[in-house]
Amino acid sequence: MQNWAKNITFSSQNYIEIENFTQLQKVIESSNKIKVVGTGHSFSKIADTTGTLISLKNLDAEIEIDEKSQTVRVSAGTSYANLAKYLEKNGWALSNLASLGEITIAGAVMTGTHGSGSENKVLSDSVVAIEMILASGDKLVIDRKDFAQFHGFVVSFGALGVFTKLTLKIVKSFSVKQVVYENIPIQSVLENFNEIFDRPYSASYFSNWSPKNTGQIWMKFLDDDKYPELQSKAYGGNLALTNQHPVKVNHPGNCTEQMGVTGKWLFRLPHFKLDSSPASGDEVQTEYLVDRIHVQGYINELTKIGEDIAARVYATEIRTISSDDLWLSGAYGRETVGFHFTWKKSSEVKDFLPVIENILGKNNGRPHWGKLFSTPRAQLIERYPMYEEFRQLIQKYDSGNKFRNKFIDQYF
Repeated sequence: MQNWAKNITFSSQNYIEIENFTQLQKVIESSNKIKVVGTGHSFSKIADTTGTLISLKNLDAEIEIDEKSQTVRVSAGTSYANLAKYLEKNGWALSNLASLGEITIAGAVMTGTHGSGSENKVLSDSVVAIEMILASGDKLVIDRKDFAQFHGFVVSFGALGVFTKLTLKIVKSFSVKQVVYENIPIQSVLENFNEIFDRPYSASYFSNWSPKNTGQIWMKFLDDDKYPELQSKAYGGNLALTNQHPVKVNHPGNCTEQMGVTGKWLFRLPHFKLDSSPASGDEVQTEYLVDRIHVQGYINELTKIGEDIAARVYATEIRTISSDDLWLSGAYGRETVGFHFTWKKSSEVKDFLPVIENILGKNNGRPHWGKLFSTPRAQLIERYPMYEEFRQLIQKYDSGNKFRNKFIDQYF
């Protein structure tokens, strides 16, 4: 069994699709080692195990909206695409989405997955309550308001137990217009960084870092009275007159509608349509979450090795994320910029990661837990202020090492 990118072959010889809550408790209680796999969109070995590998995709798909508290209670194995459709049908929305809709809610939450937007936090921040099964098979329910260590449980890679239900904050449904500016030099992004990323509700800059090439700015604006009058030429480039794909040579048919056409949030916030695949072919991904105040230095340094990056990637993406208080979130305690790389799958990527990390690891840059990285544990300890507190949670809630795997052993 492999992950989506086929760069990971799972070690487990015992795969179980859980059908009900009682079965889940029994499987957890009886397993020496156990991990949960979602849609397999992680590129690291974060979900691997030599023990029992389980899927929650068939476990209780019921979705419950509480209009009074403006929350939704949903099964951990539900995809964002299915949740988004249900919410929209009932007049509600999530404040943000990742670029891909098919990922599971628990998988995204546990790895600190995010969308974009200078005022939008990681997807994990919308969690207000967690229902989970501990190593003993007992159920634990924790709430953001009443559980002191809640912020350590949210982004936790399944190291503390198995999430079964999550309660998320929701908002009233809203509409979005998406436009793309193309032929944008990276220097123009640097010079206009705050305007580009703070003006829209969400923004991304796609390029391959080659000095010979330019990139695209994808801007997603709320369709309200603040929607700006757009110029046909801006930031050294021009407003695209046809739909675009982040990888310029690819057909945009699986991308969400652009051209300033109004659409509901779930059809505009992701880069790709909810039921389509973004794949460029064989690929693996890396991302580093860095302190926004140092963004100029990062861009200047990456530009110096632009040709080396361009030779190895399909595309790269720059996004902004608002600060949060989740212990192992890449945006913990600071306004954040994400530098994402979609690599052509080859043995060269692993050897090139230290070159990228030598730049983006400066000033405590943090790798995305679900993507490829080579940052050693000693450096991660320095970059996450609550690292030791999280280790103590593991010792308390998994003293028998049931939820540990090589990934957790290596870093915690």
